[in-house]
Amino acid sequence: MRDIILFIVIVGSIPFIFKRPFFGVLMWCWVSYMLPQSHTWGFMLDFPVAMLIGVTTIFSFFISSEPKKIPLEKPIIWLFMFYIMVFFSWLLHDKTPFVNELAMKVFKVQFFTLVILSMLTSRRRIELALLVVALSIGFYGVKGGVFTIFTGGAFRVYGPSGSFFQENNAMAVTNLMVAPVFVYFSAIQSDKRLKYLFILGAVLMVVAAFGSQSRGAFLAVIACALFLLVKTNKKLVSFVILLALLPAVYSFMPDSWHERMGTIIVDEEAGEVRESSSASRLNAWRAGLNMSFSHPFSQGFNAETPSNFIIYAPNPNDFVAFHSNYIQVLGKHGWLALICYLMVFFATWRIANKVIMMSKNVESLKWAGLLCRYLQVSLVAYLVGGAFLSLAYFDLPYHFVITIVSVYIIAKKELGEIHAVDERKSYLLDRAAQHSETRT
Repeated sequence: MRDIILFIVIVGSIPFIFKRPFFGVLMWCWVSYMLPQSHTWGFMLDFPVAMLIGVTTIFSFFISSEPKKIPLEKPIIWLFMFYIMVFFSWLLHDKTPFVNELAMKVFKVQFFTLVILSMLTSRRRIELALLVVALSIGFYGVKGGVFTIFTGGAFRVYGPSGSFFQENNAMAVTNLMVAPVFVYFSAIQSDKRLKYLFILGAVLMVVAAFGSQSRGAFLAVIACALFLLVKTNKKLVSFVILLALLPAVYSFMPDSWHERMGTIIVDEEAGEVRESSSASRLNAWRAGLNMSFSHPFSQGFNAETPSNFIIYAPNPNDFVAFHSNYIQVLGKHGWLALICYLMVFFATWRIANKVIMMSKNVESLKWAGLLCRYLQVSLVAYLVGGAFLSLAYFDLPYHFVITIVSVYIIAKKELGEIHAVDERKSYLLDRAAQHSETRT
């Protein structure tokens, strides 16, 4: 029954996508982040849902009257340069079926990200796309938070099968990235019931992040809390709330959680490094760093292989994934790619700060400054949590990047119009004053 319902929904959406390409963007966000097909058991489980929606949306977009312009702000320029580095690293290394499949997946996701960027032309569109993304991921986050509370945190919280955030650590960081978006939607609601529902959703997603028993997410929570503490105007109140909440959460979690958090730092006993995932992670990081000096475009998409670890890892028998966005980019695509990757987020951060400054004294742009503040919290969660996870290709942070860029373009345009109106008023007043003086 689920298969039939989902099939009807997907096929039934196609006429609407042809009529309005942006409806295809919303459908893409839904099927990409919620993966509704993962909740079926029949023919829809392997049905190319994302491909059908994506191809239809792109075709509809190119034949529509939608503007086809991609705004070349600095984050987007750096993103294009990152694409080029990734493309060359794929081109110059061995292309196994696995490598080609992964590369095509990355290129398709990033291409569609640019298509979305060109259609985020208004506040309504930006918020609709964000809302669909937040609710799609929030479905798992809220459910995971409730599950953590009822089980006392004894079991880990995982994401949907086949997604970028399937693994418990990735699910935790994803929850922390989306929770600030829920808080934003709570802040702009006039209906108190919706306001409290969004806040409840954000809290449950943070609880789910703890329930994942992810050490990277634990550090990301601390980083986000410190960032909010620095940014908020009510520092004393916020500090008291943090002092009350953190011990409560800490004491609520079971012994298995405390033991796992205790392995964030590698212990040394009798001169020997204790066997732990932290030691494996450090070994993988060293391997990725060594790979980066072997080739300008490093080892390509196929860098994480036992044969490469035999050559580049200090312990060749300890083969694991890189477990770090930065080492993942460095080991697979090289130093130039890493610089471009970091500059994407640095430039985005600066643009977010510009929007916050631009919107300070403009009532109609308060939403823009507020949204950029909360998306900065999301980026903190990604950049800190991603230091311990391989999420460099995850499309969610890039969606936040293009959202901030779109908000900046809208804010700049609106501010320009306000200044033009003010200048026109000033000109008319001057003319009126001159005319009055002439008559006198």
